[in-house]
Formats: sequence, C-alpha cells, structure tokens
Amino acid sequence: MSTPGGSNDVQHLAAEAGRLFGLYHEQVDRLQTEQAQENERLRADLGRLDALQTEIARINHDNDRLRAERDELLAAFSRMADLVDQVRQSRGGGVTG
Repeated sequence: MSTPGGSNDVQHLAAEAGRLFGLYHEQVDRLQTEQAQENERLRADLGRLDALQTEIARINHDNDRLRAERDELLAAFSRMADLVDQVRQSRGGGVTG
C-alpha cells in the first residue's frame, strides 16, 4: 500500500539523485580537462627536455673536440720548450729551469 506522500518522496529522491549525478559528471569533466591540460604541459616539458639533451650532447662533443685540441697544443708547446732548451744547451746557454 502506498502513501500519498510517498510519491513525493520518490520524486524528491529521484531529483536529488539526478542533481548529484549531474554534479558528478561536472566534476569528472573538470578533472578530465585538467588532466588533459597537465598532459599538454608535460608534453611541452618533455619537448624542452629533449631539446636540452640534444644541446648537451652537442656541447659535450664540442668539449671533447676542444680538449683534444688543447692536448695537441700543450704537446706542441712542450716539444717547442724542449727544442728551445736543446738549442740553448747547444749554444752554451745552460739549462733553463
């Protein structure tokens, strides 16, 4: 047996459930939008990191090349210093220190 007020209670509960379901969908939509925006930010950050890694690799390559050139120059200057010492010694100039 149903009561006359029971129909109103069911309608009220259905309306409240519908309202809460709508709020739930709004929150889900908002969270999905925020997640999509965060994913885009992360993709942009990843792109910048990739560019930085490429730049670091290029700089490391340049650094290795410059170190090799420096080592060659130091060896050449050392050899020149040895030759200058030999010339001085052969001319009786003594040993440099």
